[in-house]
Amino acid sequence: MGEVITGNGKILRAYGLEVSGCSLPAEQVGGDFFEFISCDERTVFAVIGDVMGKGFHAARLMETIRHMLRECIRINPHPLEVVRRLNRVGWDELRKCGAFATLCLLCYDGIAGRLSCVNAGHHPPLLLSDGKVKVARCRGVALGLLEDYLGSGVEEFFLADGDAVVLYTDGLVEACGPGEQRYGQERLKEIVRLQNGADADRMKQNILSDLETFTRGFSQKDDVTLVVMKVTGKAGERGGN
Repeated sequence: MGEVITGNGKILRAYGLEVSGCSLPAEQVGGDFFEFISCDERTVFAVIGDVMGKGFHAARLMETIRHMLRECIRINPHPLEVVRRLNRVGWDELRKCGAFATLCLLCYDGIAGRLSCVNAGHHPPLLLSDGKVKVARCRGVALGLLEDYLGSGVEEFFLADGDAVVLYTDGLVEACGPGEQRYGQERLKEIVRLQNGADADRMKQNILSDLETFTRGFSQKDDVTLVVMKVTGKAGERGGN
């Protein structure tokens, strides 16, 4: 994959996509994570998650879940089966720690332009197309809460050149500003709407800049993780890889 590591961030340019993500810790390490995982020559996963808790134990549990996630994709890359299997294999670790983990998994087919989304209790992604923002409907139950959880189904979208998808953790929309106001999903939707035409990394930077403006002078207690995916062409086409 055409992947570039940038400090606490990562940029992927492949599969007809540009994907830019970063995770910004608050006061101490926590359980936020994101992953770009190659499946085959036309398919890639972008995943964001949040393991309950703070500090070393949450970070260690998060690394365990990340490892399990990669193994689940290797065994059977169907998006719904990935989440079902991850809940099964992660059940003991999560219950042992009295924790749960939210997760939103995107699987993008760069030839068909098809985006498959499975959600396990995470904030649903935002989709930007032709200057309009909509919130995906996919929901679900967090990993580690129901032992026999079978998932809430797969939501599919067909993306066109220039369309973008935004994934985020609660540390972004629950960030505090003046008068104990939260940054909120509506403000996030508006700043995303204004990014029509920007590339994925610029979109990410502009969202974080707006968050910084909102929270300036107020300490934050939660990590912020943000992933922006933008379609740049079809996988295999010149400029799409």
